[in-house]
Amino acid sequence: MRLNDILDTVGEYAKNADLDVIMRAYVFSAKAHAGQTRKSGEPYLTHPLAVAGILSEWKMDVDTIATGLLHDTMEDCLVTQEEIFSLFGDEVAELVDGVTKIGKLEFRSKEEAQAENFRKMVLAMGKDIRVILVKLADRLHNMRTMQHMRSDRQKAISQETLDIFAPIANRLGLSKVKQELEDLCFQYLHDDVFSELTRKLNDGASDRDQYIKDTSQTLQAELAKNSLASEITGRSKHLFSVYRKMLAQNLEFEQVHDLLAFRIFVDDLGSCYTALGLIHAKYRHFPDKLKDYVAHPKSNGYQSLHTVVMGPQGQQIEIQIRTRKMHAIAENGIAAHWRYKEGHLALSKDDIQKVTRLRELFEAAREVEDPAEFLETVKVDLFAAEAFAFTPRGDVKFFPLGATALDFAYSIHSEVGNRCTGVRVNGRMVPLRYALTSGDTVEILTRDDQRPNRDWLSIAKTGRALSRIRREIREDERSKGREIGQNLLEAELQKYGATLRKLIRNGEIKAVARENGFRRSEEVYLAIAQGRLTALAVCRQLLPANVFEKASENPGAITQLFQKIRRRTESPVLINGVEDVMVSYAQCCRPVPGETVTGYVTRGHGISVHLSNCNQMLALDPERRVPVQWHGAHQGRHSGEVRIICTDTMGMLAEIGAVCKTTGINVTRMTAGQIEDNKAEIILEVSILDIRELQNLMRLCERIKGVIAVERVRSHAQN
Repeated sequence: MRLNDILDTVGEYAKNADLDVIMRAYVFSAKAHAGQTRKSGEPYLTHPLAVAGILSEWKMDVDTIATGLLHDTMEDCLVTQEEIFSLFGDEVAELVDGVTKIGKLEFRSKEEAQAENFRKMVLAMGKDIRVILVKLADRLHNMRTMQHMRSDRQKAISQETLDIFAPIANRLGLSKVKQELEDLCFQYLHDDVFSELTRKLNDGASDRDQYIKDTSQTLQAELAKNSLASEITGRSKHLFSVYRKMLAQNLEFEQVHDLLAFRIFVDDLGSCYTALGLIHAKYRHFPDKLKDYVAHPKSNGYQSLHTVVMGPQGQQIEIQIRTRKMHAIAENGIAAHWRYKEGHLALSKDDIQKVTRLRELFEAAREVEDPAEFLETVKVDLFAAEAFAFTPRGDVKFFPLGATALDFAYSIHSEVGNRCTGVRVNGRMVPLRYALTSGDTVEILTRDDQRPNRDWLSIAKTGRALSRIRREIREDERSKGREIGQNLLEAELQKYGATLRKLIRNGEIKAVARENGFRRSEEVYLAIAQGRLTALAVCRQLLPANVFEKASENPGAITQLFQKIRRRTESPVLINGVEDVMVSYAQCCRPVPGETVTGYVTRGHGISVHLSNCNQMLALDPERRVPVQWHGAHQGRHSGEVRIICTDTMGMLAEIGAVCKTTGINVTRMTAGQIEDNKAEIILEVSILDIRELQNLMRLCERIKGVIAVERVRSHAQN
């Protein structure tokens, strides 16, 4: 596209536009990219010019088109944001910066770089949605001209486009852009299938064209007979949607019946429903495929009636019915709402945000620290299929299909989600994992002492909910870790006659924190709990060397008595009866409440609880062992295994089951098999509160006639 073509196009939809902005941006871009070429050998300027042309086709304002011309100057030509600001103003400078990739940071992998660049772009979108429109135009032209790239790069870029940019185009209502991107990606990712489907579509093209012409005339005549003015167009569905349907329903191409889609344009909303009634009166329709996006628009503002009927010649066809205004929104998406003054956008930034529902992505971008986690999280929210539900006040909320009642709670407010205890849907209590259905009315029940747990990560489906839950769990784990680390350090200091309180008061803990590269003393405690530092190592940094020399000498009687008293004040880590991230149970010895245990501080996985005589633990670094004891009020259940050797007689399993029932012990797994000499081996996995329950079960099993031996099963034999 030539510059004059862009100027003519802008002049048609934005009268009195300030075209000088575009012309100056063209001159600046031409100078900045002078001597640069694309992989095709063309001058590089052809790319920004094409991007600006696409933006003019989308009826964008002059600042956005200027950004299209300038979008690669900061990344590829060492132009600074300050230079662009001085020549084009702050809006264009911010837009260009938002589109520019991060080039000065080093990343561990290409994936991390991709994630961080996308995160930067989304944050910029939060300030001005036009950033993503420039990026979409940039990606669309690159996809159109990617034939000169290596095959591996074609595939990588196509997959990224399919995962991120096509869904964003859909979210912005740019349906034509989304479809073109999907078809281009399809061509590079599955070239053989693409070529075969293209051939099959082309083989029947002339017959389909004639069918479209005849059916359009028939439909228009039917509506005109009932005094309904209309305009009708028909087309074959785009290739990727056909391929997606083949995959989803396991069909061959010949089995896809609704390859054709017709659009009926009418003058007003009432005529949409009139046309639908007339079409259904003439042709048999499929009720399960009727969709009313007029009464319930999609989250991107899309409105239309969709129906599938058995059309002329017994062929299934899809018909979409909409007004011309609805069609403008479907084609131009977000830009259909915009107004211009002298070619500049006449909306405030708040107004711009009101016409898009991508705000949740912006919020997630600010809260998720890990860029790869952010990328994974927002992908969930980008895909097209949607459901909608109502609050008790009638406010509508949109969700990806499969979203749950818990996602609804987080869509209201993060604290509503965090404190969610129950949900009523249409007046009926449902579990948190209830999958929302379009039209549901949802009421959230909360309680102040409720907090998220790790199970919620398998329930939530939206990026907003997942990011909130991860943040809460992470902070809870850090809080527990700091408490555990502080207890461990305090216990270690007491061995040498020192107190943590005094060291905090004197500022020595802060000094050690800085020495280890931490900002706050609390981070020292967390590092101890996570095994990145040992309590003894921190003590050596805090206390004089002679303290440790004295501690190694044989203490006198008075000192021994003092140490005994002191030892009673040590604060062992209290462990609950439920598995915790900071405290887990070693699989080598599988301890249960009531047994004597010792903790071992692992690197990055908190404290692993072992039996005190566990061979595997005794072989590890003794400096990492810490005192632990069972919490007296633990209510959780643990898993224990019992091995029973008995005679292979009928009814033995029933008798063992009866013993378990009598003691109230739940059997979670049972395996049985024959061994030599007419004997059988039975392994019971049971859920118990403590060691006493397990020992009682073993004693009762020993009394059963025919039982030869009962023993506890561990992964490794212990002393």
